[in-house]
Amino acid sequence: MTLPIPAEDPRHLPNRVLIDPSAITENTRALTGLLQEQTALMAVVKADGYGHGMLTAARAALEGGATWLGVAHPASALALARAGLDVPILTWLYEPHTAEQVLPEVIGSGIDVSVGSLEMLHLASAAAQQAERRARVHLKIDTGMGRNGAAPSLARDIGRTVRDDEFLQLVAAWTHLTSADDPADPATDQQVEVFDSTCEALADEVGPIPLQHIANSAALLSRPDLHRDLVRPGIALYGYPPVPTDVPLRPAMTLTSRLAIVKDVPEGHAVGYGRIHHTAQPTRLGLVPLGYADGLHRAGSDRCEVLVRTAAGDRRVPQVGRISMDQIVVDLGPDSEAAPGDEVVIFGDSGGAPHEPSAVGADEWALAAGTIPYEVVTSVSGRVARQVLS
Repeated sequence: MTLPIPAEDPRHLPNRVLIDPSAITENTRALTGLLQEQTALMAVVKADGYGHGMLTAARAALEGGATWLGVAHPASALALARAGLDVPILTWLYEPHTAEQVLPEVIGSGIDVSVGSLEMLHLASAAAQQAERRARVHLKIDTGMGRNGAAPSLARDIGRTVRDDEFLQLVAAWTHLTSADDPADPATDQQVEVFDSTCEALADEVGPIPLQHIANSAALLSRPDLHRDLVRPGIALYGYPPVPTDVPLRPAMTLTSRLAIVKDVPEGHAVGYGRIHHTAQPTRLGLVPLGYADGLHRAGSDRCEVLVRTAAGDRRVPQVGRISMDQIVVDLGPDSEAAPGDEVVIFGDSGGAPHEPSAVGADEWALAAGTIPYEVVTSVSGRVARQVLS
């Protein structure tokens, strides 16, 4: 007989992700303030709202002025619609099996679908016929990304197919920029040139295209000329601008834990697997029960800091040695008054007094690990309990 092993109860673990919806609302409001009246904002809440909770992020963004929602997978779009979020929703990533199983309900629910090939267009048409409802289609154009999206040379064929199919309605054309986070890269202007010429060819077949959308977070912040009819911010909603900006954005996610052990060690003491770190002086080490299985990137080992909150005040200290599966070690310093049970802020908004040091951001952990904050916030694992602040 096999007995099931219960999953870890997050109530009995010290690790927490704190989600502040007001930060998403404020960030959305700040971003909508950059737009002309005719430009709408689609809040991208894919990947469970970049790890913040899809419904939490969606509701917060709508409160801040978003009027569209965007998700990768059709099942996520259905979850948004079933939650009663009565705004236009776009979904763009599916394959034939998913289309057959889910797209009829998606289209029947009034959700917009993207197509990036003639094959996807046929899938949308078949689903629309099954749903007995016309599909609202956004044509994704591959202007240089090489991922999802129709080749510009197919624009006229797709246009004619849409024109001749009573179950298809072309409501938008869109593309995704490869290098908008580098404003000096000429690739963005080259992509826009391809997009515009493709839209002209498409319009020759179907007439005026109601909506065009190009701008992600980076282009929203750095290229107002590319705002067009709709912008699609993702990471900026959650507090991390991909380009330098004066727009006030606040992190919405804070990852915390607590010290499990505090101990004194001599100078030259090795820390962690591979002995990549040795203490430079007699010092006090702290053990934090959170590691790469919780979402920290092992590649960032020995390169970042955390904030420790003690009775004597907040203090930023370095994480030392290799990040392990379930734990990290921090160098508290020889004079530290830290004790087991003290809170550790790994990244996010520590909310301390103005004179106190602040916690590092997910962007600093990303820099340490050689990645991007998108990956840091979406990597926090399911065994870390989520708490949504009210």
